[in-house]
Amino acid sequence: MNRKFEEYKDALASLAKTDREALAAMIIEYIDPNHIAIDYVSMLLDTRSLNPGDQLFKRVRRGIVVRTLTPGAVHLASEVTLEDRAWYHLAGIDVKVHANEWDIESGQIGSLSDIMSEMRAQIQDHYINLVLTALTNLWTVANTPNNFVNVGGNITAAALETAIDYISYRVGAVKAVIGVRRLMSPITKFAQYTPYAASPTSWGVAVPSAIEEARQKGFVGTYYGATIIGLDQSWDNPIDNNTQLPEDKILVIGDNVGEFITYGEIKSKQWTNWDPTPPVFIMELYQQYGMIIDKQEGIYVIGGLTMPD
Repeated sequence: MNRKFEEYKDALASLAKTDREALAAMIIEYIDPNHIAIDYVSMLLDTRSLNPGDQLFKRVRRGIVVRTLTPGAVHLASEVTLEDRAWYHLAGIDVKVHANEWDIESGQIGSLSDIMSEMRAQIQDHYINLVLTALTNLWTVANTPNNFVNVGGNITAAALETAIDYISYRVGAVKAVIGVRRLMSPITKFAQYTPYAASPTSWGVAVPSAIEEARQKGFVGTYYGATIIGLDQSWDNPIDNNTQLPEDKILVIGDNVGEFITYGEIKSKQWTNWDPTPPVFIMELYQQYGMIIDKQEGIYVIGGLTMPD
């Protein structure tokens, strides 16, 4: 073991002398923060990318009525009206970092393109956590017994079937049942559970790319007519070691319960502050976003869960 370690140190020293960029890249490969690998948002809500000038509200068209035909009569006409159902209230996110010229030149913090990619990944993580926080905290045992159940243990078939039945009744279809893989694993032992095979068309229809990616990084199957998606947990980084997905709740989501939008592209600023010595380089990203949950009855929270042994 000591001999191998000495060989590793010699190779590392040689790399530091001959190729500093490769050394920096190698170090960063070990300490880069983790990110949620799958686009969780598109699994939970409809998503759109709007541009400045696009409408920021949802409208309901009303007044179209079917009447019985009476031969020879002049039938009544209905006036078509529009009613604004909900407006998006935009919020903004901002990510701003800085580093002095010496740290950048030495390669200790990696390349500027790597840092920019990390900033964009942090924005995606932030959006995913915004949606998850909103949905998992929407219902509690205090504000609605119909859309929330506190199991107090592992997920059970009875609790899951009750949730699926309720969502199917309220909004017509269940879009997905989603939770972390370990929390969802008891479902794979339920009698009616059917795993999703490797073929992208194993269910007879094309599978969305996000679902296929979930299958590769977690598991996907069907139970009681609903798509079951179990995702691997992700930790933010080895130092803080914070989980990024909730470990005590499973969400049963109906179709068209809400929408998440980004408003305009991610914009960037880059500049150098020449006052300090060495100079400091600054990068900043910012964007506007909005979220509407306008069919709250289409969300069911199975809470109070514990991880299986």
